[in-house]
Amino acid sequence: MRLVLITREQDMTQQQTPTRPVQSLSLADRHLTLMTPHRESRYHYIWLRDNCWCDECRVAQSAERRIYTADIPANIAPLEAHLDEDVTTLNIQWSDGHESSFSLRWLAANDYSNGAGEPSPAATLWTSSLGSPPRFDHGEVLGRPDVQLAYLDALREYGAAIVSNTPSVDGEVARFAEVVGHVRETAFERVHNVRHDPQGYNVAHTPLELKPHTDLPSYHWPPSIQLLHFLVNESSGGESTLVDGWAVLADLRRENPAAFETLCRVPVTFQLFSEDEDTRATASLVQLDTSGRVQTLRFSNQLALPLHAPFEDVGEFYDAYRLLGQMIDSDHYKIVFKCHSGDLLTVHSHRVLHGRKAFDPESGARHLQDVYMEYDDLMDRHNVLSGTHKPMPSTGVDLK
Repeated sequence: MRLVLITREQDMTQQQTPTRPVQSLSLADRHLTLMTPHRESRYHYIWLRDNCWCDECRVAQSAERRIYTADIPANIAPLEAHLDEDVTTLNIQWSDGHESSFSLRWLAANDYSNGAGEPSPAATLWTSSLGSPPRFDHGEVLGRPDVQLAYLDALREYGAAIVSNTPSVDGEVARFAEVVGHVRETAFERVHNVRHDPQGYNVAHTPLELKPHTDLPSYHWPPSIQLLHFLVNESSGGESTLVDGWAVLADLRRENPAAFETLCRVPVTFQLFSEDEDTRATASLVQLDTSGRVQTLRFSNQLALPLHAPFEDVGEFYDAYRLLGQMIDSDHYKIVFKCHSGDLLTVHSHRVLHGRKAFDPESGARHLQDVYMEYDDLMDRHNVLSGTHKPMPSTGVDLK
């Protein structure tokens, strides 16, 4: 393979392009390097060949690959590489006979050479000083795309939002869910009714306090969104409580890293069942993504089965579990607010724990309906509304 080095400093510093002015291009054994006045960007040949956007390699409408990555030769390399006259495009003739073009704008947007991964959406961690979640009007969320986008922004940032003036009509919570995403079916009722029932099978059907918790940890992938619609809430007491679990875990990780590690490592089994259904899953309370960020918190004291763990882990687990439970139930992290008839509370339940204070069932009616959804579906809706769902082709020509 021959080295191709292009230096056009005089011309390139005068170019006004969407990216940094490239001063040189060089080829090494397995990657090429683009040099700018302030940055060195490197791209592997296999990565470039895999991301060709020509009609032979991609489906234009959907951006799906036609090329099968495993069929790319392991020793793929450029026979020649050069920048076009406008210094906006890198053109490569490959050793397998293929030709590819990459806009410098696309290369800059996808530069992985300096350790930058995919950016994660901003989340504002909060404690009791938040007071209550952001509020929106039902008619505006459903009728105005900009307000719907603001509602989804708030959910992404705070993990919770309230939609006021929701019609107190049976099943309205499911109809709302289908506008902003999709209802997730579970082993239990699609629309779950929550009201005082002395014969009820669930703690939620009693007037007792419900400590902050996450729902359905008995699934290996618990539903990540819960919608709770207060059709009527006229009883005294019963204030809603929310806790930002990610804020709790951030403090725990900083103050007691050993306890945090224990909660990430020791598995717990949860079960929720009915006469004809059984859900059961074993997983750690805290699960991290590949970057080490908290991805999922499952915490439901009432649904945890007896711990089965190595003997030497049990004592350490209970020390960490008690500490986590005390933090979750403390006034420092918990917000307490009243949901009124017509309020619809949305909770990102892999992050935010929900509960309620005790209420007096004789003081007035209290009837909720809830459904489950997936956070991904709501964020997909967010991307469509914001116009960011179509990828930028490497050729620099936007998808139609």
